[in-house]
Amino acid sequence: MSAGILGLLQATDRNGALVAKLDVRHWPVTVGRALTADLVLDDSHVAGEHLRIDRTPEGVVTVQVLDTVNGVALGRAQHGQGTQFNWPDSEALTLGRLKLGLRLAEAPIAAEEPLPRFPWRTVAWTVWAVMGMLALVVGQSWLTLTEPSQLARQLPGLLAAVAMGTAVWAGLWALATKLFTHRLQFWRHVRIACASALGIQLVSVLAGLLAFMFSLESLSRFEVQLTLLGAAVAIYLHLTVIVPQRRRGLAGLVAGVAVLGLVAMLGTNWLQNKRLSNKLYMSTIYPPALRMAPAVPVPQFLDEAGAIRERLAARLKDREPDAGAADDSDSDTD
Repeated sequence: MSAGILGLLQATDRNGALVAKLDVRHWPVTVGRALTADLVLDDSHVAGEHLRIDRTPEGVVTVQVLDTVNGVALGRAQHGQGTQFNWPDSEALTLGRLKLGLRLAEAPIAAEEPLPRFPWRTVAWTVWAVMGMLALVVGQSWLTLTEPSQLARQLPGLLAAVAMGTAVWAGLWALATKLFTHRLQFWRHVRIACASALGIQLVSVLAGLLAFMFSLESLSRFEVQLTLLGAAVAIYLHLTVIVPQRRRGLAGLVAGVAVLGLVAMLGTNWLQNKRLSNKLYMSTIYPPALRMAPAVPVPQFLDEAGAIRERLAARLKDREPDAGAADDSDSDTD
């Protein structure tokens, strides 16, 4: 920095992009939207002369808030019109939608950073995530097909569809990231998508296994709701790439939407089936050696089966009047 320059003022937007700067050659300096200000900012939320920055003989930087409605924020502290406060080193002011930073001439600068190298570790994680996703899809298809020979015929199209779907999903998130942060981050979204799919499947398998081992049927019956929660976590991770500084707000937003979705799903199941879950039984049976819960005595099993029979009979009885009414309407028509 050449002689005569006392400091450097830099204004950045929310994404960290530089929008204005000023070489400070005298104290005090004014900041605002008017052309009479030393540092002119193009922000409709900034007053004509928003603040005045000065430095005392002891070297303390002070800020005086001028004729402004929105004031100035330093951290979480808000300073209104007519107030004056000290501006600590390495802190940023918020005025309008901009951040204002100050670097004094005598302030030390950080050491030079080395140029980034090829991210081998990141590439390895991406490859493992994609391979795990493809292996999951192939394994699920192999388990559902009745003839293993069908897998060889369907495999190319299946893998192409999965790859295309993942690329489109990650591409849309990458475009949003580019819009807000000016960085694409495509492969990061690919890793999040693949890892989330693997995590959701793992939770589903563990829920079914624990339900079988310990007779916790609820874990298996509410598998769809667990999948919804896993999808909410995946969307939250995608959003944190776009807006990393708003993690707490994003967590609250995604959690609120997920809770509303769960309530709507459970309410729909209750109105349609008079139960919270749309699954009546476990869809997967594991080897008996994995059972940890004690066996149910035969009399208890027969009693529970009888109770189920009574409920089914009552439900059929409730539907009989409708059937009779339908028969009557048919006879009248004849």
